[in-house]
Amino acid sequence: MTNHQIDHLMSRVQSGDGTALEELYKGMHESVFFYALRLCGNYDAAQDVMQDTFVTLMRKSSLYRAEEKGRAWIFTVARNLVVDLQRKQSRTESFEVMPEMPGADDFTVQADTQIDALGMLDGLSAREKNIVLLRLLGDMTLTEVAAELNIPKGTVFWTYNNAVRKMRKQYTGGEHFEK
Repeated sequence: MTNHQIDHLMSRVQSGDGTALEELYKGMHESVFFYALRLCGNYDAAQDVMQDTFVTLMRKSSLYRAEEKGRAWIFTVARNLVVDLQRKQSRTESFEVMPEMPGADDFTVQADTQIDALGMLDGLSAREKNIVLLRLLGDMTLTEVAAELNIPKGTVFWTYNNAVRKMRKQYTGGEHFEK
């Protein structure tokens, strides 16, 4: 879903059109779910964050400005919800990564492949993970990622390329990988 489509749908949400939120959900819920899953490492928590993201979008739709980057705004809402959840969780207990996700048989092969691919992020730093997730799952350009995270473009480009090298090395088991 493009930023232009998100702008259009968010303007409809702002005017009280419930079907617009449903369209936004249909177009973005998988990306938001996998982003949240990667950040918190817990299937149930990621489901909650994904649902809460769209509730928050509805509740705070008046804060959205069309000139903003829609995808970045949605992923920022999701990231903030994960941080809030982790803060709350750290007061009681820590997240436990589930060895197998319930209902995994319900996922398509594409979703399974995405989960496997996301496993390669384990060797990355928090900053590298965030940049890669925003770039790939957020479908943002590196320039948009830099603006969203308020990090110089050169740093984002270098960090992203370094992360890709690390992931490629992990994928090939340390062997040289030809492009």
